[in-house]
Amino acid sequence: MSCIYRIKQNMDDYTATEKKIADYILNHKEITISSSAQNLADNIDTSAAAIVRFSKRVGYDGFTHLKVELAKDRSDEEEDFDSIIKQSDNFSMLVKKMAHENMMTFKNTYRLLNLQSLEEAIDCAQEAGRIFLFGIGGSGLVCEDLYQKFTRIDIRAVYNQDFHLQMSALTHAKPGDVSIAFSYSGETKEIISAQRVAQSKGVTTISITQLGKTSLAKYSDFVFNVPKEEAELRLGSIASRFSMFALSDLIYLEVARKNTVDIRRRIINTRETITKI
Repeated sequence: MSCIYRIKQNMDDYTATEKKIADYILNHKEITISSSAQNLADNIDTSAAAIVRFSKRVGYDGFTHLKVELAKDRSDEEEDFDSIIKQSDNFSMLVKKMAHENMMTFKNTYRLLNLQSLEEAIDCAQEAGRIFLFGIGGSGLVCEDLYQKFTRIDIRAVYNQDFHLQMSALTHAKPGDVSIAFSYSGETKEIISAQRVAQSKGVTTISITQLGKTSLAKYSDFVFNVPKEEAELRLGSIASRFSMFALSDLIYLEVARKNTVDIRRRIINTRETITKI
């Protein structure tokens, strides 16, 4: 995952001390990499404990882990492009802005990936007795798409657009099952309730939500982030849905890859059945 991008994405949520640390790290990358927590703290006029807390705040085990990821990071060069839609834009500019926004959304989504954690979550999904999918509105479209993909390869997924029916199905969940929840805000009360119930039943809970502190993360064994959308007039709902589709496709493809021969047979059988209609 990109350390620089992760630090930048959390800027609006930082305390004054955290923002001071973040600004220093972003502007003094090489010094940060070669410093101890205490040396960096002295440079910033804060404490070593604050440096360690900040490292954990942005998702790392500690300052050493942050430095390792920062050393690998090459994502600090980004194109400065205003993607906010304006009434004065012509259609050509709209196309250009949408193309740029979509490309940056995918790029930043992959920057945020923790591959080891994602593989662990997918292993749980592959071995699950049932996979429950939760999402409302635009997130529900992602659930519907993933449900169809799983159905075609004979993975036992459970999804219903009627949220009450989906919750009724969750009543029968048990350890060994998996619940995957999609919520950009991470604050949708129905989705939070579903993950809380799933977790209380011993179900492995996986959540896809925006980067930062969210209520949904509290009830999730695995949390995977999508980029934040900052301005109301950005292509926000479109971009966030694209990023969720990217993550759901990764889950589906990895489940399929782990049993390629059998999955290919299932897909062929599914196509043959549909062709007969």
